[in-house]
Amino acid sequence: MTLRIKTAAENAEVDYSLQRLLDTPNGLEKLALEKLPPFIREVRDYESYARKVLYVHQITEADTSIINGEPYIYYPKDLNSHAAIYGDDGEVTQLIIEGDGVYVGIFTIASDDTTINLKRLLVQKYNYVERVRELSGQYMGKAEDERLMALTDALVDNNTTQLVNSTSTVLSKDDLVELKKCITQWDLPTVSFIMNPTRLDDTLKWSRDELDELTRREYLEMGAKYKVWDILFITSRAVPANVVYAYSDKEFVGRMPVLRDISTKLTETPNKLEKGLFLFEYIGMYLASHKAVAKLILAT
Repeated sequence: MTLRIKTAAENAEVDYSLQRLLDTPNGLEKLALEKLPPFIREVRDYESYARKVLYVHQITEADTSIINGEPYIYYPKDLNSHAAIYGDDGEVTQLIIEGDGVYVGIFTIASDDTTINLKRLLVQKYNYVERVRELSGQYMGKAEDERLMALTDALVDNNTTQLVNSTSTVLSKDDLVELKKCITQWDLPTVSFIMNPTRLDDTLKWSRDELDELTRREYLEMGAKYKVWDILFITSRAVPANVVYAYSDKEFVGRMPVLRDISTKLTETPNKLEKGLFLFEYIGMYLASHKAVAKLILAT
């Protein structure tokens, strides 16, 4: 499992930096080229979903406007909808209720600084540097997901028509139908349900009367079903166990302007036998309408 949002530019930059780090084209890195065992990758890896929900919009400096010394990008807004954005700090959600457009702030997401020890690189039995880079990238993806959830929560809290409260502690088909209705009522399609992996397992408990014979066979052979009514189930450990989100098509949900995609930098450390590695990106987030999102809360 690899992180979908890793870019070719990132790889090229890191390869060049590692060559400088190791001081020779055929240095210590070649001693750690074995692949990470699959069972370790499956347990540890995190796959982000924010870029599956939002329309990723690559932008340049020419697309931005400088307001109070910070870059913003302008997007039109539906007059009858509530929008949600972040300012330039990327922490505090803002609701935009009036007006025909919004200025979306570009903020920074960065991973923690990870130390690369050359001694460990020498003896590690898999590609240690590449694994450090992957895990840092997954941290970035999780940070994106958490910010998307915060924007969604802000819209739902301000528009209770998009909220479903269930008395059940497990996910049922009836719950998903009510969640889907929150988006359908605005004549919009529902494209994805985002949930904790344990909620997907709840579908295994759906009764015989709720499933046709083919679906029951799929459950027995595959263990879970990842679509219902042509709506995709997407699981994420970042989503609380008692919450399920629903999103419409990307075009209706919002934008993720990307001024600079995930990039890798090496930093100096006091110890010449160590280097610091961290990832960063400059992005924005814009949920265009409360009508394109919905939230289900299960009983705990």
